[in-house]
Amino acid sequence: MKHKTTEIVDAAIQMYADLQEMAGVISRVLAKFPAETVPQILRPFLGSPSVAFARPSMTGDGKITLRLERGLSQVQAQIPDTWLMMHQSELTAAVREIYWGEQEHRARHELIRLGKSIGDHNRQAEYHRVRACEARREYERLAASIRRRSARKNRAAEGDSDG
Repeated sequence: MKHKTTEIVDAAIQMYADLQEMAGVISRVLAKFPAETVPQILRPFLGSPSVAFARPSMTGDGKITLRLERGLSQVQAQIPDTWLMMHQSELTAAVREIYWGEQEHRARHELIRLGKSIGDHNRQAEYHRVRACEARREYERLAASIRRRSARKNRAAEGDSDG
């Protein structure tokens, strides 16, 4: 019985060591990117946190919940349980894939937003172009009317001076 307990304790110690190493790998990968661009799901790993607690998901969704400590603060993070079986290079690739996937998602969102904004500006520009055209036609109509009236007055004044 004592041997079995020792095995369980040793396995738990090894698991925490593996989780700590994994948190370190994730933190080192994220350190290469600007902190403000790190996806929310990976932010708890910024700043080399240590693993304080770990438990499997209660919902069976294949995630492990970690409580990470950084100084006096604690945060929770969830990681896929498949990450436990990964080699360092695979874990690095998985973290980078999440990071770049989020960047691509943000870029697409920004592209859509800019496209809408350009469309709005184009509609406003078209509206103002049409209004300017209308104003130009009205200006030219009024200017022609004034010129005609002025020409009539000049002819009438010349006719009065002749007679």
